[in-house]
Amino acid sequence: MPATTSLHGPRFEWFVAWRHLRDPERRSGRTLRIGLVILAVAIVALVAAWLLGGGFGKRDSFLPSRHMLLVEYLKQGGIIALIVGGVTSYLGILFAAFTVFTAISVFGVFLGTAAPIIALSVMSGFEADLKGKIRATKADVVITRGDDQPFTDWVAVRRKIAAMPDVVASTPFLEGEVMLQGGGSTAGIILRGIDPATATSVLELDKPAMREGQVDDLAHPERVVAMRAQRFGDLGDEQQDAPPADEAIARPTIILGEELYARTLRVFIGSEVDVACPLCGSGPAGPEPRLRPFRVAGHFYSGMYEFDSKLAYISLPEAQKFFRAPGEVTGIDVRTRVPDDAPQLGTRIQAALGAGYEVRSWQELNRGLFMALRLEKIAMFVVLTFIALVASFSIISNLIMLVTEKGREIAILKSMGAGDGAILRIFFAEGLYIGLLGLVVGVASGILGCVLIKRYGLPLPTDVYYISDLPVVMRAGEIGTVAALALALCCLATLYPAVLASRLRPVAGLRYE
Repeated sequence: MPATTSLHGPRFEWFVAWRHLRDPERRSGRTLRIGLVILAVAIVALVAAWLLGGGFGKRDSFLPSRHMLLVEYLKQGGIIALIVGGVTSYLGILFAAFTVFTAISVFGVFLGTAAPIIALSVMSGFEADLKGKIRATKADVVITRGDDQPFTDWVAVRRKIAAMPDVVASTPFLEGEVMLQGGGSTAGIILRGIDPATATSVLELDKPAMREGQVDDLAHPERVVAMRAQRFGDLGDEQQDAPPADEAIARPTIILGEELYARTLRVFIGSEVDVACPLCGSGPAGPEPRLRPFRVAGHFYSGMYEFDSKLAYISLPEAQKFFRAPGEVTGIDVRTRVPDDAPQLGTRIQAALGAGYEVRSWQELNRGLFMALRLEKIAMFVVLTFIALVASFSIISNLIMLVTEKGREIAILKSMGAGDGAILRIFFAEGLYIGLLGLVVGVASGILGCVLIKRYGLPLPTDVYYISDLPVVMRAGEIGTVAALALALCCLATLYPAVLASRLRPVAGLRYE
């Protein structure tokens, strides 16, 4: 026997393991042919959708709009058929090359790897989308007073933190809970006074978040007057209903969230809304409500319902007048160079400002929400791991059957000088073969599925999820964890059958021969 195939060499052990998994007498290709037919149908459907729809992701086509629904059905059906055809073809290749039980074990590892990668990537996409929307409306670090004292030295605080290397920009704000009335409806909101000159450097309140109007219109109400006059002028006979220019200029401006603007209040640019603060005033009999009219200067879309339905902006001087807090702010918003390093920057700012201030990062302000997302991802990972666990049980049963079936061969190998360690390594290699065959294809399929979802998108109902397509974010750490766990389960599943085979005595294997 050549040296390369010695009974004590690793090549011989891997060769025997590979031969044990193969089934040379079985060459049925029916499943593979079915998969190839489904793949052909998928390709035809996708090509038809591409040609009729003018390309994926494009809105213009030579077809009428009522026929574009057919194009969408062809596209979605083609993608589903592509997935089903690919999986069926892979299963057909396994059935044609290996024993039935080996093919099922490999396919189980494949599912236990691809499914968690896609699921975790989708959940990471939702998490990243949520974090992006939160950071677009809220700052990375928020500085407030921690001793219930008025925050009047905010100018000096801004000047002090501006010298820190990781601080990109900062802006003051003053906020309070108020009632907003307009268009025949009333809503309870958070009224936030901002500095139009510095707010856009910290918060993403410019285009495309601003659907109509500009943040700078808060400091220039005359622009809204001109827009209102133009709108009334376009109405022709209704121009006489427009208010006098001096009265319009006296109205401070307000920017509303998309839900407030379009659905709750149903107002327009230039419409007047009344802001009421029930406990902001005081009189001889106690707290008195305060009411002041504002003129709508624009509306923004953050992508989060709680912000778009409960948040409105006015200029900081107007907020200080309305809340009767001259020279005072609620806090300072800070934008960092690296958002994930906001907690470390917050610690340095806290040390620089002292105990009279409270500094919190955006992760700390939304700790409950992010903790819930993390628990959901862990639960999803654990549930999907059971697929790989079931595949490991199939590996155990498959190898135990191989030990029983190959008892004579094991006895012959031992009679020829193979030790217990060699037999153990042979059956360990068989389990490793099964794991690697399912793992490599599973990881590749999971990544390919994520790329297809990210490229072509899966539409979602915007009124439920507040996003148009299924978000996907692939992370190397998550993919590596899934692959390592699946491979570890496969290796653990081989231990008992391998030990069982190594302990088989030659006389027991040849007893009935």
